Amino acid sequence: MSEEFDEELEEEPEEKTPVDVTSKTPAEPVTTGEKVNVYFMSTIGPGEKKQKLLVDTGYRVGDIKETVSNLFGLTPTDFHLSHGGVTLDEQSPMTEYNVNDGDTVLLIPASTAG
Repeated sequence: MSEEFDEELEEEPEEKTPVDVTSKTPAEPVTTGEKVNVYFMSTIGPGEKKQKLLVDTGYRVGDIKETVSNLFGLTPTDFHLSHGGVTLDEQSPMTEYNVNDGDTVLLIPASTAG
C-alpha cells in the first residue's frame, strides 16, 4: 500500500529579534609579562620532583598554580607556591615576585605555608 500526503507544509519564516550580546571579555585585561622558563620543584610526597614550564609572568599566580597542579597530579588547595622565601599570593601576577628565566619555584604543602 502506498500512502499519499495531500497536505503540503510550508513554514512561514519567523521574524528574528535582535539578541542582546554581552561581552565575555574579562573586566581586568590580562597584562602580559615576559615568557620565562621556570623550574617548579615539589617536596610533597616521597622524593623531590622537578618540572620545567614556560610561564608568562603577566599571568596570575593562581592560574599558573592550576597548571602546575596538573603537572604534578596534585589538588591546588593542597599546596602553595613559594619563590625567594615568599609565599606567592594567588591573586597577584607573577611579575610582582621578580621571577626570572631559570628560577626555581617551590611547591610547599598548604599546612606548612606561612
